[in-house]
Formats: sequence, structure tokens, C-alpha cells
Amino acid sequence: MSANKKRITTVLLDAGGVILDESEHEEVRADIAVGILSTVNPGYSADSYCLDIEEAVDSFCPSTYQYVFYKYLRNNQSLFDKAYRLYLETWQQRKPPLRLNAGIEREVRLISQSFKLGIAGQYGSELLKVLKEASILDYFSYQLTQDDFAITKPDPRYYEEITKAFGVDSRECIMVGDRIDKDIIPAKQLGMRTVLVRIGLHENQQPRIPFEVPDAEVNGILGLASIVEQVARMK
Repeated sequence: MSANKKRITTVLLDAGGVILDESEHEEVRADIAVGILSTVNPGYSADSYCLDIEEAVDSFCPSTYQYVFYKYLRNNQSLFDKAYRLYLETWQQRKPPLRLNAGIEREVRLISQSFKLGIAGQYGSELLKVLKEASILDYFSYQLTQDDFAITKPDPRYYEEITKAFGVDSRECIMVGDRIDKDIIPAKQLGMRTVLVRIGLHENQQPRIPFEVPDAEVNGILGLASIVEQVARMK
């Protein structure tokens, strides 16, 4: 193993997209956004929303939802604030319950046999409840969530705080996420190895420069544990 490589001890899993299936959430978000934007932009449709989301993903925008609203309301800050506030309020009323990705229970169990597991995602304590109900919370050596940190992704200091709280060197970690912009890049900035799960809204996001290329990719959740093992053995 090269001098700048350390033995992998810890795997960090992103919450949304990796642990959680966000597909139903995205359907509801799309319906809310289209309903609001069609009142200020006649003719706005579900197809329009899909194209706008693709633009947001391709541009590495940290908030895909704000991007969609600001695209049409950038010349009217007051109307943007009102429309986006309505979007957030409606989302809180309509958001579906959290649901695990199919197969994540098996992958978590397998990964935990070789590595300590932690969470690095923008969900709070409600995620722990879902993991406990599925009888897989105990596979996580570290059970802190976004609620325990003041900083969040894509700020690399978020990962610094996580590794400090876990008592591990960032170079001992593999970050598993579904976004290049918010998961892979900040993790690599701290020397973590990375696995990109191609799934969900950011499934087709592509690296812009060599540094943004993850150490490995996997299509969907199944087989994640095997990919993690391969990345951990990289020299």
C-alpha cells in the first residue's frame, strides 16, 4: 500500500439515494413544483420540470429544486420567495414516509462484517427510526445524523466533523453516495475513497474533470458491498 493510502476501516453511506428510496418523494416534489410554476408560467408541464431538473443536475447545482423555481422567477425575488415558500410548506404537508431502498438491508449487513458503518446524509433522527424498524440500525457503529451537525454537504467540513466525531482518519474512509457534486467531490477533497451509486435523480450526472471521477461505480444498490470491498483493497 502506498504511503498516502491507509487501511480502510469505515464506510460512510449517504442517506438519500443510497439508504433511502427517494423515488416517491421525487414524484410528489415534481407534482408540487409543476402545480405552482404552472400558475406563474402558463404551459409549464411535467416534461418542462424533467428538463429543468436535468439542467440542475448537469450544472452541479446544490439545490435542484431551488434551481427550477429561480430559473423562471429570477427577475422577481419577492415572487420567488413566495412561490418557493409555498413549495416547502406544501412538501411538508404531503411528503411520503421514509422508505428503504430494496436490497439495502443485505448490503448493509455484508459491509458491516468488514467495516464500521456511519451515516453521511441530509436526514435527521427520523432515519434512525426507519433503520431500527428494519432491524438494521445495530449494523451502524456510528449513529449520528444530520441533526448532530451544523454544517452540511457539499461543504467538506461536514465530512471533517463526521470523521472527527467518529474518531477516524478521513483517509480510512470510503464515502458511498449518489451525487458527484455533494458526495464524491467533498469526500475526495479529504482523501476519502469513493463509490458512486447510479440511482435516482442524479443517476446520469457526469464528472467534469478527472478529480471528480469516483474510485468505483455501481448501478443501483445490489452488489454495493462487493464494490466497497474492491475499493478497500485498491493500492
